[in-house]
Amino acid sequence: MLYQISWSIYPDKKVECNKLFAVMTPDDDVKDAGDKIKIVGRWHQLGGGKGVCICETDDDKALASWMQNWQGMCDITVSPVINDEDTRAILRSKMPSSS
Repeated sequence: MLYQISWSIYPDKKVECNKLFAVMTPDDDVKDAGDKIKIVGRWHQLGGGKGVCICETDDDKALASWMQNWQGMCDITVSPVINDEDTRAILRSKMPSSS
């Protein structure tokens, strides 16, 4: 399942959070997220201390555990999302059939 993670760094935690994230390596990212999470992509608004990530996992506990790593520095929102193909299939299945 795909999830969108949006975050906003607490104003009083921006320097601390930026220092921590700046020195992380790709291996650190894997350790941080855990082996049950695949990070599809992550984008940052540097000036605003905000960002968004798309990840994939079938383990909601692993996702919750990952979010706990950052919850002291960021306001985090996690939402399930689906791709275009799945969205279209669902929408078509809900449309009344024409006779």
